[in-house]
Amino acid sequence: MIKQAVPDDEVKVDTAIVKGDLEVSSTSELESTIAAIQKALAARKEPDLELVAQQMEHIEGVLAKETGVPLSLDHLELYQQYLNRFVPESLPAEVSTRREKLVVSVQERKKNHAQSREARSKDVTGNEEEVSYFKVPMKRRRQMMVMLYCNLLTGPPLVLFLIFLFWYIVPYSTYLYLLYGAWVTYDNMTRPMPAPKRVVQSWRNNIFYELFRDYFPMRTVMANQPKKSSADGKGGLFDPSGHYLFTYHPHGVQSAGAFAFASVASGFDDLFPGLTCSVQTLALNFKFPITRENLIALGCGDASKPCLLKALSDHPGSSAILVTGGAKESMCAHPGNSQVVMKDRAGFVKVALISGASLVPVWGFGENNLYENLAKSSSFVRKWQRKIQLTLGVAPLLMAGRGVFSYSGGLIPHRRPVTVVVGDPIATGKPDANPSNERIAEVHKQYQDAVTKLFNTLKDIYDPKAEPLEFV
Repeated sequence: MIKQAVPDDEVKVDTAIVKGDLEVSSTSELESTIAAIQKALAARKEPDLELVAQQMEHIEGVLAKETGVPLSLDHLELYQQYLNRFVPESLPAEVSTRREKLVVSVQERKKNHAQSREARSKDVTGNEEEVSYFKVPMKRRRQMMVMLYCNLLTGPPLVLFLIFLFWYIVPYSTYLYLLYGAWVTYDNMTRPMPAPKRVVQSWRNNIFYELFRDYFPMRTVMANQPKKSSADGKGGLFDPSGHYLFTYHPHGVQSAGAFAFASVASGFDDLFPGLTCSVQTLALNFKFPITRENLIALGCGDASKPCLLKALSDHPGSSAILVTGGAKESMCAHPGNSQVVMKDRAGFVKVALISGASLVPVWGFGENNLYENLAKSSSFVRKWQRKIQLTLGVAPLLMAGRGVFSYSGGLIPHRRPVTVVVGDPIATGKPDANPSNERIAEVHKQYQDAVTKLFNTLKDIYDPKAEPLEFV
């Protein structure tokens, strides 16, 4: 891609985005730009046909099984962009015909999509200096208000402000707060984690979480559609009476894709009939007023070993989702980054072996694109972040997202599509109360291979600018 009026003295042949100013760039810079484009075109003329077949089969499966939560217009555009990157003449006749059918199908769905008649967000890469004017659709403003509460960086301050306001206005509210504090202390000490009996299905099905989902927008899809399925879920990849530990990557700043699993809006209930999923989060969140009631009503847990084991054995179909990278991985969050903290993380594998739950790799394509990491290039700042994280268990992130009325310089995540792709389950066998180190290492390696395959197969569709996967 050549961009006019964008001076850049460091045009490189191997760069993913080619920049050049046609008016002021030197001849050698323009030659480098042309060479980069020719190299990219040559690569497109020699695609990996086996990989292409897997990618097209995935798109066909998603389009054919589009029930419950329909694909967003943004995701249809991702499919269209992927299909348009091919050089039709370089494809075998069978593959070219398959591609043409998909192109027609995607175009038809885009044309008839409800969002095609609505105003779109301009919060896209390269448009950070623009302003989000007051005259925008009310639906998008409602999405923004929901995000203000759900967002890790703005939600807690907003809750504290409301608590202070209530205390300042309402007489004798101090006594109410003392009673509430006593109740929270007692409840946290005696409540089983997670607490399925306190899940409120009407809250899980609230429009509040539909607005959260559509803010980005976010969609959940399966990497491979089951060849057979039935109304009760039998015959598919996931047994409704089994137990599954869904493991989410990458962490990002707030793991929005993992949190979405807690509500009906994510489509989890439609994709996995018969299963229930407890989202695991920091124990600190269950000490925070109002937030804790929200998490309990959604059936969330505290990411501890006892909580995970309970979630994976509570009743037939009970499952959990865990963001394995934790605070350490959150410091790697940056657009395009694909680092996963995994080399020294095998505790989740041991939990799966003890409970007999199947491991399910989940990748949130676009999760790392929601914020820019301001400390990415400073080794000094990252060093101190790591020290604080080891001491407090929480990483002090230096992130930049967007504002309420601007597309840059704020604490709100960008409106960029997130695609949560669920891989195939990895069976761990019968429950083993004391798995050997060899068995843990074996399953850990098998899991890493599954994550690698999932990422490499679908990256070109959902996040083509992502860097190669790296386990750290």
